[in-house]
Amino acid sequence: MFTITILTTFTAGHQLKFPSGSEPYHIHDWQVEAAVSGENLDENGLLFDFNKLKKLLNDILAPFDQQALEDFDCFKNINTSAENVAKYIFFSIKKQLPDNISLLYVEVTEAPNCKASYSEKPF
Repeated sequence: MFTITILTTFTAGHQLKFPSGSEPYHIHDWQVEAAVSGENLDENGLLFDFNKLKKLLNDILAPFDQQALEDFDCFKNINTSAENVAKYIFFSIKKQLPDNISLLYVEVTEAPNCKASYSEKPF
């Protein structure tokens, strides 16, 4: 099994809401890591082109850059936690991959040493 991983960043603000109240609005430099896997390489010796995967991810993240995450329909009625951001990105990537490529996980780093990931299977 082959695996490739890409890492990219975007800057966006968010504000978590709790029954006891909301945290202050704040901005993060979010880091996003995505890993895909598959059993076979193509005729060029690649599982999946790094540049294609990075473009796919950057296209998903571009609307969020320099924005408040709560302003997007995909986060209406849910907290913009790192966990929910990771899940949204996961399914956005997954639906664009070819059938022979599996998305293993998406990991979102909200702040140094504060990461959340989403996958369909434990990893």
